[in-house]
Amino acid sequence: MSRITLPFFDQSGQYIRMHVSKRWLAGLALGVFSLSAQADITVHDIEGRDVTLEKPAEHIVLAEGRQLIALSLLDKDPVHWLLGWGSDMKRSPELYDIYHRRAPELDDLPIVGDGPGPGSISVEKIISMNPDAVVLSRSQIPVSQGQELMHQLDAAGIPVVFIDFATDPLDDTVPSLRALGTLLGREDQAERYIRFYEKKRQAVLDRVRQESKADKPTVMIETHAGMSECCNSPGQGSFDYFAKRLGVENIGADVLKGKSGRIDPEYVLTRDPDVYIATGGGYLRRVNGLVLGPEVSESEARQSLEHILERPLIGHLSAVENGRVHGLYHHLINTPLNILVLEQMAKWSYPDLFQDIDAQKTLEEINEHYISDPFKGTLWVDLDK
Repeated sequence: MSRITLPFFDQSGQYIRMHVSKRWLAGLALGVFSLSAQADITVHDIEGRDVTLEKPAEHIVLAEGRQLIALSLLDKDPVHWLLGWGSDMKRSPELYDIYHRRAPELDDLPIVGDGPGPGSISVEKIISMNPDAVVLSRSQIPVSQGQELMHQLDAAGIPVVFIDFATDPLDDTVPSLRALGTLLGREDQAERYIRFYEKKRQAVLDRVRQESKADKPTVMIETHAGMSECCNSPGQGSFDYFAKRLGVENIGADVLKGKSGRIDPEYVLTRDPDVYIATGGGYLRRVNGLVLGPEVSESEARQSLEHILERPLIGHLSAVENGRVHGLYHHLINTPLNILVLEQMAKWSYPDLFQDIDAQKTLEEINEHYISDPFKGTLWVDLDK
């Protein structure tokens, strides 16, 4: 057996020589490298679960395809992380096209699910892909409903991490992005955007607290405006959390105890809100609803806003007469870009207090410094007074 001589010093400092086999030395090196490679990472997810992996994930499955937007804040090539994803992104062509232009391979990316609820997810397909981790959205699959799904993935040795940007966006965005950054070994990128996000958020909320008002403005939010006659509205959660933090009253939350629902036209007329905010997107073009979003021109957005105001009920609101009518791209609320929603809602609710707030400038900062694929187009619009 081949042997080599290594120099050592004993505890007294005396120089000695040790003869060891090359096999022993190789084994020692292998052990050191193995210990280094097996340095565990722990991801603290949005459900308060600690998920341990031997190393950062290299290939993942996104059960909700829309979470690609969060990935694009962590990496200039977000698609390369994906082995499979949910189909929801493809149902929003204006979002899908942003990423498809640079990554046409998205067309061939396997679909693992097509809707909310654990029954919509193909566990067998995910297991066959053997990803390093699966990222689930709490608003899509609450952990209480996903126990069997998690059990099956755990049995296959596939970790599950929950994130969420939809239920309580203002509070859940930071921990969700932090969990995703830890999972992928992109902590620095995550923390960079988090610092930007928290600074912008605090600037708005601090001013609201300092300028507390006895009379809260009332706001009506009509979601997916123009899809049907009046009125789809958010109830508890999501948009309502923004309203509460801004100190405004979302009239839908007073009568809707769920996340969203339909409010009665007579109720809307009775409340006669100070501010009317409609949400929409490219998906409403086919029904002549409110059209906003990436690649949408300002003229098309404004024309679609004016069109939905022609409905008998909405046209008679005081908000219309006072020029306090606004349109917002619906999909902003469910992404880490929801800071834009906060800024716009603040300015629309308190136009005098937030004259200097410029969501367009914030968007330009995100496009230039943080996100892989810029969001361009008309993401909000005001009624032309």
